[in-house]
Amino acid sequence: MNVNSKISIAVARFFRRYGKLLIIVLAIWLILVLINTYLKNNKNESNEIESAYDPDIAIMDDGDISVPEKYRATVKSTIDNYFTFCNTEQYENAYNMLSDDCKSFLYENSLENFEKYAKDFYSGNRKYYLQNYSNIDNKYIYELHILDDLEVTGGTEENEEKVEKLTVIREKSDYKIANQGYIGNKKYNNIIAQTEEMVVTVISKDISYKKEAYNLKVTNKTDKYILIADGTYSDEVTLNITDQKRKATNTQNSTFLIAPNSTISMMFIFDKFADDGKEPTEINFNDVRIYDQYNTKLKPEDAENLFSFNIKLKN
Repeated sequence: MNVNSKISIAVARFFRRYGKLLIIVLAIWLILVLINTYLKNNKNESNEIESAYDPDIAIMDDGDISVPEKYRATVKSTIDNYFTFCNTEQYENAYNMLSDDCKSFLYENSLENFEKYAKDFYSGNRKYYLQNYSNIDNKYIYELHILDDLEVTGGTEENEEKVEKLTVIREKSDYKIANQGYIGNKKYNNIIAQTEEMVVTVISKDISYKKEAYNLKVTNKTDKYILIADGTYSDEVTLNITDQKRKATNTQNSTFLIAPNSTISMMFIFDKFADDGKEPTEINFNDVRIYDQYNTKLKPEDAENLFSFNIKLKN
């Protein structure tokens, strides 16, 4: 048997044994080529991943509340511009899209602080999809779901999804972004409560989707030390919300102390969903202690006076 005959027989045996498998492999390869060609020819110009669901109906409102149709295109293009600036490291442009309240509360009006956050959260080649989460007045809260852009990176495996809540704030014809779940600041007018020892003025509250941070100005009218909270008790400062009391979440590892005849600013943070429909009614100082002198070894029983004090949030 000559060499050519041997080769022909070997090829025939190979195809008899593996022919079906080769056909399947070639068919799969052809399908992948066709899909890839289709995706390239129909690539979305924005970074948004297309989806079959309606991204403009709030999932936390039982589908009853949606972003008004006349604002949807502008709201989504605002988010897309913000995402694109972050994803392409144009951090100053992204920062300029933030609301003034967001810049102040989250980043202390510092581009550098924002850049540190954006570099970490939006690093790499990314795509996203949106879901309207909740809507409050002229503020539209979306969940931004961020994934690696596998078309660019060439990856094939599942990658970790990052999620953050973005609020698009409509102010007349202007649209601004608040990120990290932040929504905005509410100012209070003439909310003042006082005793013989102290005066408390409620200045404002910073509202995030899951919490509220109350900004107070507290004046000590005495020549003694007034201690509001130091973590001795878990409920030293509480917030009344209809039939509930919420404990401040930032008092366990901090000392809220006012020196004699002085005024300081204080912030107390409470868990509260922005769309729960419940209105806070008052802040409670439940364990105010007055000392002639103060050091961290003092106990509540060492106080010259101990009392509670309520600040109503409505006149």
